[in-house]
Amino acid sequence: METHLSRRAFLKSATALAAAGLLLINASCAQTADMPAELPAVLRDMTPPGLKYPAVPPTPDRPPVPGQLRVFTVQEAQTVEAITARIMPGTPADPGAREAGVVTYIDNLLANTDGFAEPTYRQAPFAQVYTGTEPPADAADYAVIWVSTALIGRYGYQAILTPREVYRIGLEALNRYADDQFGGNFADLTEDEQDTIVEDLAQGRATGFAQVSAGQFFQVLRRHTAEGMFSDPAYGGNRELAGWRLIGFPGAQRAWTAAEIQTEGVRREPQPHTRLEPFNPGQPSRDGVVLPLSGSDPRTWHDAHQPPPATAVPTKIR
Repeated sequence: METHLSRRAFLKSATALAAAGLLLINASCAQTADMPAELPAVLRDMTPPGLKYPAVPPTPDRPPVPGQLRVFTVQEAQTVEAITARIMPGTPADPGAREAGVVTYIDNLLANTDGFAEPTYRQAPFAQVYTGTEPPADAADYAVIWVSTALIGRYGYQAILTPREVYRIGLEALNRYADDQFGGNFADLTEDEQDTIVEDLAQGRATGFAQVSAGQFFQVLRRHTAEGMFSDPAYGGNRELAGWRLIGFPGAQRAWTAAEIQTEGVRREPQPHTRLEPFNPGQPSRDGVVLPLSGSDPRTWHDAHQPPPATAVPTKIR
């Protein structure tokens, strides 16, 4: 049996996650007063995102400085870089997690709201699921609320530890296990030895993981490796668009021409969101696409921006 994760296996399972979670949706809207009255209220609401969602940080306008740590210690960063490089290996000619700067992405992720990406319950009671018609007979713990398996979907994310704490605890346990197995910290081991450790993590065989299990810590590392590889470069990973080039993803695009939509296999050079050009209603974009004016007939606005036909010579009627 292989003792490492193959690059193909990682891409096969991670691309769907990245594509679903990281696609950037771009839209241009006209004044609220110009919008048709029949539009849903959510589309007529022109409140700036920064006011509507004050807890959501603004999109960065430039990537963070590589190597400038905000959360990790130097040893922690070296360990994270080493393990993500085994989850998604690469070379300078064929970049992987190390070359794409995934460790920078993770470090900056943990610097915001302790690493939480969604609202999370932090205090007891915590939901515990049970099967059957009744909760356990001894279910009297004030820190637990028993919920049937069928209803657990109504409850939000819950966690005692923050993602930042998960990394601190998990990395310490990882280095202890690496030392027990091969006599050194994870980052100092050979690639074959590191692959063995990663396999033990993935299979839940690694010992010494108490508050966070080996399998849970691996899932966190693997998810963040995927995010760092395939998110917009503004967040620190996907350096030089390495991840998007690997999977053929074009990145942030304002629109596509009719010919591109109708032609199979059309590829554009990928670009980050910072390269999006202004795209105003009624004005051609860099790619020749014209966004219709609000309230215009979608059946006619495209024709209005086509070049006029050649002047025909009238036929003389006898």
